[in-house]
Amino acid sequence: MTMTALDEQAAVLALTKATHTQPWHHTAHVIAATGSALKLTNGDVAGLDETDQAHLADLRSRLNIEDLNQARDLITAMRAAGVHLITVLDDAYPGNMLWANNYPPFVWVRGRMVPEDYRAVAIVGEHDSEHAVTAARALADAGLTVIAPLRTDLDAAVHQAALEAGGRTLAVLAGGIAAPGTLGPYANVAQQIGQRGALVSPLWPDTTPTHHPTAQERVVTCGLAATVYVTDGGDGGPGQHCADMTLKTGKHVFVPQQLQQEHPWVARAGFRGGITVVQDTDELSKHAVNLVDMCSQTTMF
Repeated sequence: MTMTALDEQAAVLALTKATHTQPWHHTAHVIAATGSALKLTNGDVAGLDETDQAHLADLRSRLNIEDLNQARDLITAMRAAGVHLITVLDDAYPGNMLWANNYPPFVWVRGRMVPEDYRAVAIVGEHDSEHAVTAARALADAGLTVIAPLRTDLDAAVHQAALEAGGRTLAVLAGGIAAPGTLGPYANVAQQIGQRGALVSPLWPDTTPTHHPTAQERVVTCGLAATVYVTDGGDGGPGQHCADMTLKTGKHVFVPQQLQQEHPWVARAGFRGGITVVQDTDELSKHAVNLVDMCSQTTMF
């Protein structure tokens, strides 16, 4: 990595650290709009509107040179540990994520994301592991990358099934990528994912995982995917939250017929369209392949 690239990444981290009064994604938008985090640290407001200029002024009031030095040291240390940083300024930043208006300023990655990972489907479920596993196998067999969190037994089973089918998976972590408790009982599965896909975290590397899904975790789970399959879940659960978030970005959501029949939230979420009910996982994989190929973008990653 060139010094300029390292300095830009360090500036992204420093600006994010200084973000207190607004969500992180506001800082991500300002950085992306400017095209240089270093320019922002120097007070360059060219091209920014009044709101963004005010946000930058707030950020700079909290910045100091030590923030940049610590960020460089962190990036270097994480790379030595096999983890690399991707910021919103990097060509490798996942293009699927840019569909959302709340994309994160950076993600830490262990493993490797590849250009073909834009052809990805996120699987989100709560209890029906058997159905989620069947879906993961079908999607992997169809040549699609499978995305899921890695916080529950169902999530781990989804990744394992996709890997056993010869597919790739991206796991969105519930905590920092270097935090001791992040992988919990799923360290073995995580190791396989790191070899055949990637572990991804939008948090500071030492962040302790939470007991419940966070907004950042959902943003990345839904954001990395071209479309989302919600296998099961009740009103107000992770599935509904992910579906709502996905639909707001203009992406499509698939659900099984049983979920649509049992839970009114599906009809409420999809009253303007954007949700397709499928009879089985074979139909899911066919629709998903058609959708991602129709909407493919050559610069997704």
